[in-house]
Amino acid sequence: MAYVRLPIPMGEEARIGGSGSPVMTGAWRMESPNTQFGSYSALLITDGGFLSFSDQGGFLRAPLPGRRGKVEIGRALSGAGDFKQMQDIESATADPETGRIWLGLEGRNAIIRMEADLSGAKVVQPSAMQHWQSNGGPESLLRLADGRFLVLAESALSWKAKGSPALLFPGDPVEGAQPEEFLFAPPENYLPTDIKQLPDGRVLILLRGISLLPPRFTAKLVLADPAHIRAGQLWPWQDVGTIDRPFPLDNYEGLEVTGGAQGAPLTIWIISDDNGGELLQHTVLLRLSWQVPPLKP
Repeated sequence: MAYVRLPIPMGEEARIGGSGSPVMTGAWRMESPNTQFGSYSALLITDGGFLSFSDQGGFLRAPLPGRRGKVEIGRALSGAGDFKQMQDIESATADPETGRIWLGLEGRNAIIRMEADLSGAKVVQPSAMQHWQSNGGPESLLRLADGRFLVLAESALSWKAKGSPALLFPGDPVEGAQPEEFLFAPPENYLPTDIKQLPDGRVLILLRGISLLPPRFTAKLVLADPAHIRAGQLWPWQDVGTIDRPFPLDNYEGLEVTGGAQGAPLTIWIISDDNGGELLQHTVLLRLSWQVPPLKP
């Protein structure tokens, strides 16, 4: 696998929003001749590298740009029956202490838990997710630091709905925890694709948009606080910034964050799903830096 650095704006033009918004510090197109490479929808940062999962049931372990290390491309799920439905990994989260990983699957609207080495998979199909759209399921899955789990559906249940369905589990859904249901309403023309927690407890949500003139993907980041979740109500959020021209654009679906503790800058990583290389899409990795505004008392 190789990284090809992409041009990005410099200085204040590298901010994706107004004053104080994240600054893009790097962008790379990732290339590999391996036929299992690509279609990455979920992202986890590991020691010196990252682990990404694809909607074809595959995984990629690789060093971050500028670092040396082993690249591993393989299968995370063996699958059975309808290939896409059994393999469509759209989200991933991990327990930093045990290394355990949870994956969200569309089609089946399921959550899979496995060990750090991707063994010992256990599957649950929460009843609260079974009425979700088959192509609009658990696009965003997050294990919070306190052991609760957040799940955001990609799509609303109907055009009349006030927001997309969302769930807050008090514990591991694989162990049978039953969720509280609430709603998430993203900005117009955007859908949630991933979610990660900041050191202060708030969460950063990645949203994907499609602009028609000219046709292109865009992305947006919003900030929300799990403490503000209320059963049956809309979850409030705050706009952070938008990735649009002149930044490198693609189908950004995977999000991860590192750093940010005790006032240090947060590093944001974003990966794109190339949909098998369709429509001139590529596998792109973005890096941004953000001085997160303090949590208001």
